[in-house]
Amino acid sequence: MSIYYMYDAVTKEFIGEVQAPNQPANSTELPPVRNFNDKTYNLQDPVWNGEKWTGANEKLDLLDLINDLAIQMGQHEARLVALEGGDTEDV
Repeated sequence: MSIYYMYDAVTKEFIGEVQAPNQPANSTELPPVRNFNDKTYNLQDPVWNGEKWTGANEKLDLLDLINDLAIQMGQHEARLVALEGGDTEDV
């Protein structure tokens, strides 16, 4: 017996989990969670998009924002280096 995570056939919203010998229709083996930096976060109001669960999590949303800002800072730094012509020395 395995655990399956059920979703509504129309809305694709998570409706619960079942234990069954075979996978039922409108279910997945993937739990409605998201992993980030080796931690697991439960999603609020998860929806199955056909490949993975989507949904919000306050802590995870903040971590995503920090990650996006770090990427943007790196891109801006690269542009500054390119505009300055590479590494410079203080004289």
